[in-house]
Amino acid sequence: MSVIALHSVSFHHPSSAPLFTDVTLALDTSWRTGLIGRNGRGKSTLLHLIAGVFEPDRGTVAPPPFPALFPVPVSDEHVSALEAVRAMVAPFRDWEREMERLLRTPDEPSLRRYGEIEERYRRAGGYGVEGAILQECSRLGLDEETLARPWRTLSGGERTKGMVAALFLRTGSFPLLDEPTNHLDADGRERLGRYLSRKEGFIVVSHDRALLDACCDHIVAIERAGIRTMPGTYADWKRQVTLEEETERARDGSLRREIAQLETAAQQRRSWSFARESEKNSAADSGYVSHKAAKMMKRALSIERRIEERIEEKRSLLMNVETVRPLALSGAGTPPDILLSLEEVTLGYGGRAVLSGFSLTVRKGERVALVGPNGCGKSTVLNAVRGTLPLMAGHRRKGAGVVLAEVHQHPVWSHGSLRGRLRAEGIDETGFRTVMGSFGVCGDIFDRPLETFSEGERKKVDLCRSFLLPAHLLVWDEPVNALDIEARERIEEALLRDAPTMLFTEHDRRFVETAATRVVRL
Repeated sequence: MSVIALHSVSFHHPSSAPLFTDVTLALDTSWRTGLIGRNGRGKSTLLHLIAGVFEPDRGTVAPPPFPALFPVPVSDEHVSALEAVRAMVAPFRDWEREMERLLRTPDEPSLRRYGEIEERYRRAGGYGVEGAILQECSRLGLDEETLARPWRTLSGGERTKGMVAALFLRTGSFPLLDEPTNHLDADGRERLGRYLSRKEGFIVVSHDRALLDACCDHIVAIERAGIRTMPGTYADWKRQVTLEEETERARDGSLRREIAQLETAAQQRRSWSFARESEKNSAADSGYVSHKAAKMMKRALSIERRIEERIEEKRSLLMNVETVRPLALSGAGTPPDILLSLEEVTLGYGGRAVLSGFSLTVRKGERVALVGPNGCGKSTVLNAVRGTLPLMAGHRRKGAGVVLAEVHQHPVWSHGSLRGRLRAEGIDETGFRTVMGSFGVCGDIFDRPLETFSEGERKKVDLCRSFLLPAHLLVWDEPVNALDIEARERIEEALLRDAPTMLFTEHDRRFVETAATRVVRL
């Protein structure tokens, strides 16, 4: 057991504002730590500082003994998945080749060098590594048949599972997992949560609340006013933060009233003091009047000092509360009772069917979630609903005049100028800026090229387009993937409040449970 320690660390990326200023933080390496915070707050940067990839501008970082960053680069994608994972654990193949070479020259230096390498090989678990990989990968849902395939043929989710297994098989490693759920379906996320709950010592960056609740015993939150560490799951952290905000809001309201009363009292005493001073020349006892005036002025000054103290206390409140406008969806008038239906459709690509005999009806006011494993046809159904995928069989019917607003799995705007994109589509920049502000995105976004946006920022841009377009039916493909937790919760609030009609896919189990009125499993 050791401690990861950051002492007075400051850091900024070139040509950007400081991300961290004078940060001091201590993390026990036995903790199962969840790292959370809004998009752009520096979660990935913090992992890179801990791993030693980035050097702080000021301050010091004491890293864990063997930091191991996820995702892991793969040098040769043509080898089998088993061999690729084996190479991620340790350079076993290089050691084996070197030991073979040394055995062919059996002089004293070669034998001594052979012994050194063999000891490293043994300590890294080289003699039983393949069995260990099979066992570890099976716990994540990656079977032996899949591991026999070339690494380049694996899906994003399958690669994720292999990489995670490799990091935990490294001897003495401390895994730093940067959003490992991005390519996992709901079942894969649940498996990962169970897997991590049985491990000791890691940091995971994730926006999946169910996963954080399943595996974490500490939460580190990068907040507006600094970094806070708290024992427990995400749900424990959320309850504590909500309680603190409610308490601080109540105290803030009380201080506002007290400050107003004190200001009134101070003004009255000042006014009385000035009035008495102006009367003292005509008074029989001007000394007495001056004494009373001075006394009232002293009381006024005392009250003003109390006002300053209350104002200073008020400044310390609500420093971590995210002050953003609530999201609002644009409607397009009253839709028909049935907005869209697919009747006994067969869907596929290149003549190969993905779904056969599938039927779906979306009625006014429903929020229908399509759920299922990767590759089952969820996005295929959405493409059929949009009309971008021809039907192989069956019928697609859309209500008269029904307008769709779409969010794509991969945002449609990924390059060029955001301002130019908005002008080309006739979208009001002021309204767009307001909605982006509701997601916590502000500043120079209209002056930066889209290529410089983070994945989460590009997804927020796509969502904003959908929020601003007057539509009867929202068609969203993995809308909250890459979004921070605060953005997910704000979208949930808007959907529950405005109750739009919606058809969507999403692997975030908590989002589906909150947002959907009906679930269709594929």
